[in-house]
Amino acid sequence: MASIQDNDWFYNILHPYVSWRFRHSYRHIEYVGKENIPADGAIIYAPNHTNGLQDALAIVAMDKQPKVFVARADIFRKPRQARLLRKIKIMPIARIRDGIENVRKDEEVMEQAVDVLADGVPFCILPEGTHRSKHSLLPLTKGVFRIACMAVERLGDTKPVYIVPVGLEYGNYFRFRSSLLVNIGKPINVTQFIAGHPDLTLPQIYNELRDMLTEALQGQILWIPDDEMYDATLEICYLSDVMNPELLPALPETQTVHTESRLLQRIRNDQEIVSRMLSLRRQSPEQAAALCRRMDEIATMRRTAGICVESVQTKNPLGTIIGRILLLVLLFPYFVICGVVTLPVWLTVNRLLRRLKDPSFYTSFQCALTIFILPVCFLTVAVLLFVLLPWYWALTVFVGLLPSNIVFHEYLRQYRLLRSDIRLWRFKELRRKITDLKNNNTKRI
Repeated sequence: MASIQDNDWFYNILHPYVSWRFRHSYRHIEYVGKENIPADGAIIYAPNHTNGLQDALAIVAMDKQPKVFVARADIFRKPRQARLLRKIKIMPIARIRDGIENVRKDEEVMEQAVDVLADGVPFCILPEGTHRSKHSLLPLTKGVFRIACMAVERLGDTKPVYIVPVGLEYGNYFRFRSSLLVNIGKPINVTQFIAGHPDLTLPQIYNELRDMLTEALQGQILWIPDDEMYDATLEICYLSDVMNPELLPALPETQTVHTESRLLQRIRNDQEIVSRMLSLRRQSPEQAAALCRRMDEIATMRRTAGICVESVQTKNPLGTIIGRILLLVLLFPYFVICGVVTLPVWLTVNRLLRRLKDPSFYTSFQCALTIFILPVCFLTVAVLLFVLLPWYWALTVFVGLLPSNIVFHEYLRQYRLLRSDIRLWRFKELRRKITDLKNNNTKRI
């Protein structure tokens, strides 16, 4: 039987297409820090896990190089499904919840992972073990560190073993065509670390590597402590542009001008806001608690009314409303045509999403269905056009319809934002509270 890391024609055909479609599942996507990926060793990618299948696809689409993944063992129970997953280079790994007898089988999987690394193919494991749609981190499992240490023992001095932390930051976990920042951090040289700490036992090495990777991942994402102030702190990040700076103390070491790309700049600014909030919590717990109560009240009012963060951040609400109305009216005929072209995709998506209990898989299912159903839609449209019209008109119309899926979802997004803008415009009490937040008027809130 061929090894999972071996060259495969099916994977080679599927990889560029899936990567291309994945990138088009986001309005804005940025890969930052590719220069941190080592070129001289065995690579284990270790991203945070917040958005189902999308997290793995973000690593797949990083570059043209094939990569091998592990996924939870229960999705391999059906033989056909297991064969397909193997074809796309995914291996099963059991968790404690799957039973101790299944966990014992992981030793064989880890040996295969070491074989993958020995053959120079990158390996990816999501070290949190399960997904959670939060700007935080679950405790890291030891699987990634066991594999890394086994690889160091196998490879010896032939090549170093690296764990590469990858921070995945989504603009929205549950909306199709949001934004995504893939933030690649400095690699952890496991070979060098083990060589430099000969006195440590294997469990101690695991713990030290866990602490190093946890800290590295926290630096690559918007990390907020998962406690009673999480929601309020996240709302502060959302509204930081419209808040009075005096509400949070400035930190001297964070007084920097960010000149990075837009998504990276946004994450750096939010990280700075979180640092300031944590400082306020240490210096003045009562003031921090009072601020959190204000933010919780605003967040509750905003979410209950169905008002998006984008609406609150708008500088000219009335002008934005007028501009969106004009845009939607002008594009309505094209939107209807795009809706007809992509009808099978969004009908199937809507039907399946109603059955999903975990909203973390919404975007994963939308992306997967778009990958496999959209080509059939375009093929059908192309056949009809070339049958009914002269070839030159058919070609012209077909080219004009190629952005249909993007236009359809962008139109719906603009419509959703318009409704949100109007709700905010009519919600005088919320606008007053946001204005008081800008003016730091603590008496009125």
